[in-house]
Amino acid sequence: MTRKAIVIGAGLAGLQTAWFLRQEGWDVTVVERRDGAGLETSFANGGLITPSHAAPWNSPGIFRTLLSSIGDETSALYLKPTAIPEYARWGLTFLRNSTPARYHRTIERNGRLARYSATVLNSLLDDLTLKVDAERRGTIMFYRNASAFERAQGVNAHVAKSGVDVETCSPERLVALEPALADIGDRMSGGFYYRGDQHGDAHLYCRALSEKLAEAGVTFRFGEDVTGFETEGARVTGVVTDKGQIDGEAVILAAGFWSAKIGRRLGLRLPIKPVKGYSVTYDASNGAQRPSLPVVDDELHIGITPLGDRIRFVGTAEFSGYSPEINPARIENLRKAAQATYPSLVASIGEDSPLTTWCGHRPMTPDCLPLVGQCGPENLYLNTGHGYLGWTTASGTSRALCDAIVGRTPAIDLADYGPQRF
Repeated sequence: MTRKAIVIGAGLAGLQTAWFLRQEGWDVTVVERRDGAGLETSFANGGLITPSHAAPWNSPGIFRTLLSSIGDETSALYLKPTAIPEYARWGLTFLRNSTPARYHRTIERNGRLARYSATVLNSLLDDLTLKVDAERRGTIMFYRNASAFERAQGVNAHVAKSGVDVETCSPERLVALEPALADIGDRMSGGFYYRGDQHGDAHLYCRALSEKLAEAGVTFRFGEDVTGFETEGARVTGVVTDKGQIDGEAVILAAGFWSAKIGRRLGLRLPIKPVKGYSVTYDASNGAQRPSLPVVDDELHIGITPLGDRIRFVGTAEFSGYSPEINPARIENLRKAAQATYPSLVASIGEDSPLTTWCGHRPMTPDCLPLVGQCGPENLYLNTGHGYLGWTTASGTSRALCDAIVGRTPAIDLADYGPQRF
């Protein structure tokens, strides 16, 4: 008899879990609150697939950084004063995980997972011939401030130990790798080139994969909110939505930052909080020189990603709870930062209206690692909490979780990412 699985969430984690389970012969239903695939955090994110970003946000000294950001909407990391109570308990654990020992442990675990995930993702892209503006050209991270560059070299030494290919670069080398940086060559202190990084459009990927899933017989129930669960003993027997009930033998919760709210319906306290990010995407097909590599300004926490004929400016981390409103000040910060990096490119865009102006909510855990594995009822599984590394790690967690569900030993040890660590 064919086994039935219910996947809650049609983002990167949910869709890939559904794909791998369907390949194992399972009858899969995907439930999604939005009206299509990849419309939450995957919609207009940075497009970065970066094992190089294994270093978590809660680095040693993050407490001072957050304190200085309270109420400052121009800060790259912004803590909204009215949201402090919401983040208090989560934030204490976030800070506890910022000790040097835990920080370095997270780098190792993120790096290992990200490298595995890249192999899984590339196999899917190649086997399914998905057209998602993806390129495997590496990424650049640069620094204007000499002291910041010096500190980053210590961090990157640990990133390299996790297996990431890291090249320390002079300003001249950075310009040789990315000629579009020539305008600011004399204002850079140095940076790093990560040869194994990639980029692509996560939303296009979600759309393309959802089409493949539908062709493979997966059922999609879009526009449905999960309102509860049916249970029997230690098992979930069905998922209840505002439009009916779905029965299944395994339930996978892969709903990004909504996972915490949904999990509470089963008495779970999942340590996931939304951290808002912003992006602006422009048409860059007018012939102006545009970058061929994604470039990250680590000091300003922004990235600039080429996506085919488009260019996307993305960044900032806003601890403000959940709200769908776009803060104009944060968008203006992005534009100013992009102009400081690529003045010629931004000038060529001029007053053009962006293709998209967007904000999304990264599903963050206090240690900046995802939640993957069985949790609560014996047939409930998590694949969520990927934070700022969703496009980087979700392929690997989805493959590994599927292996665990069907009884195979995953290629990575899920104990390092399991919910039992909290």
